[in-house]
Amino acid sequence: MMKRKIYQKLLDWKRNRKGEIALLIEGARRIGKSYIAEEFAKKEYDSYILVDFNKVPPQVMVLPVVIIFPR
Repeated sequence: MMKRKIYQKLLDWKRNRKGEIALLIEGARRIGKSYIAEEFAKKEYDSYILVDFNKVPPQVMVLPVVIIFPR
């Protein structure tokens, strides 16, 4: 895994939020956002869902999104 400064911030988010708040990673194109998200998920969780909005049809992007996480 490439060493990323954000990894510690992701660990802090996981420890402090305890699954109560979703995480959105934003930033410039092609700097490794998807890569670090997937590597973090692989190492820190038994299973994960990766949602990549770059790979959905345009019709989906206009739909309202509601995500409910159980407590």
